[in-house]
Amino acid sequence: MNLLNIKNAVRGLVVSAVLLSASFAHATPLTVSITVDNSYALYTGTATQALSFVGSDNNWTNTETYNFNLPNNNYIYVVTQSDLSVAQGFLAQFTNLTTNDRFYSNDSQWEVTATGNYGFAPYTDTASAFAELNTQLNSANTGNNPSMGWTNTTAGDANGAAPWYLRPDIDAAARWSWYNSNNSANPTLNGFNHDEYLIFRISVGATSVPEPAGILLLGLGLLGLSLRRKRQA
Repeated sequence: MNLLNIKNAVRGLVVSAVLLSASFAHATPLTVSITVDNSYALYTGTATQALSFVGSDNNWTNTETYNFNLPNNNYIYVVTQSDLSVAQGFLAQFTNLTTNDRFYSNDSQWEVTATGNYGFAPYTDTASAFAELNTQLNSANTGNNPSMGWTNTTAGDANGAAPWYLRPDIDAAARWSWYNSNNSANPTLNGFNHDEYLIFRISVGATSVPEPAGILLLGLGLLGLSLRRKRQA
């Protein structure tokens, strides 16, 4: 190998190292705890496609906790399907371990979309499962599905309420949530097909949204500071 080739090889290694370092630098450590009545599968990916299958569970009495270190522009996807009997619900908390921000399943940072494709929920890491999920993500992103895209979850009762009672490893402040296709007061109660299967998602880069009252107090504080400075001048 001549000197020019060696220089090019070294330059390539340096560029690769820099890009790898940058990707880790923008990664976020986070923890997600989940349970779903009746079952779910967990994937990660970008805003347009699922890239990795993480796992699945069909027993709502279990609470699974997953740890990730993902780029901020990635998403957590939770594919869910109920048994259309008695009740259905999604209970979760997402914790950013850098900022300590925590978002429960009823928080606006979580979104849901309805596929209307009951019985075909992708619950594995097969090519056909990814194809099904990514087809539905495309429909959601273009608004071409029963929910007309992504929408906020509709909250039911808090963690601890019947028929599930308190589920471990998820705060009592979290509320069972679901997609609401019929303007139900509580879509988690009574067996009903709310255009399932459903897909819930949250961005890895989710950030806290200030409460309106907090914004008002901040504005009043800044106004008072401005008036005080004018008087002093």
